[in-house]
Amino acid sequence: MSDGTTPGAYGVVERGAASTDAARIAERIRLAGYAVVPGGFSGAEVADLGSRLDRVMASQVEEFGGADRLASIGDALTARCPLVYDEAFVALAAHTTVLAICRELLGDYVVLMQQNGVINPPKEGHTQAAYHRDLPYQHFVSTRPLAISALFCVDPFRAETGGTMVIPGSHRVERFPSPEVADSLAVSVDADPGSFVVFDAMLFHRAGSNRSGRIRRGVNNVFSVPIISQQISLPLALNGRHRDDPALSQLLGYESAPAASILEWRTRRLHRSRK
Repeated sequence: MSDGTTPGAYGVVERGAASTDAARIAERIRLAGYAVVPGGFSGAEVADLGSRLDRVMASQVEEFGGADRLASIGDALTARCPLVYDEAFVALAAHTTVLAICRELLGDYVVLMQQNGVINPPKEGHTQAAYHRDLPYQHFVSTRPLAISALFCVDPFRAETGGTMVIPGSHRVERFPSPEVADSLAVSVDADPGSFVVFDAMLFHRAGSNRSGRIRRGVNNVFSVPIISQQISLPLALNGRHRDDPALSQLLGYESAPAASILEWRTRRLHRSRK
């Protein structure tokens, strides 16, 4: 029987039964590979995060010895681990709705594998403009996701601003498609400032060409199961901050970082057994 809003189905004896918004979004991601999720941020909050991201980028340029030096390694337009520099990005990574979706897809144990600010100026090429997976160099598929990306939109994501291009369903296929097929399937994802583009990290995607005349910024948060190591050790980079916060210690990787010794490993195990 149809519910009156969608067509019925013929010959179907099994079907999904998503009962929450997070479960429905997760079901879409399993099938199509991506979804746009409102973040609930005000315009002022989004603008504030944009200003904070600009300051983090400026700080990283200075600490590495200038923009030219960063550009020499292809990193001039990426703000690495902004949460290390500004607590506002810790809160962004811990966004309740995003984590609920991640837990639907990855299970209860979710770790922030990386967080990067991505800056796409007009008319300039970006390293992210080439198709890639957020688990790069991997040509396999798994029955369940290993990592989920949540790209926070600071500025409007549209075709003309260089918004994210995705190949729907490609997270379920091992090889990258031939160029003609990739072009015929690619979709530019429209997303408003303050929303997240949430996708399976194995989905082939890229930054579009920014023809708008204004900058387009985002913050990509990649969440994974704990068997995948972080791009940069957040426990070390944070110098112990949030270690004792029960809501953040697991998310930031304190509980899954490799132990430095047998004694440390056993001490951690003892501590967990007493919780």
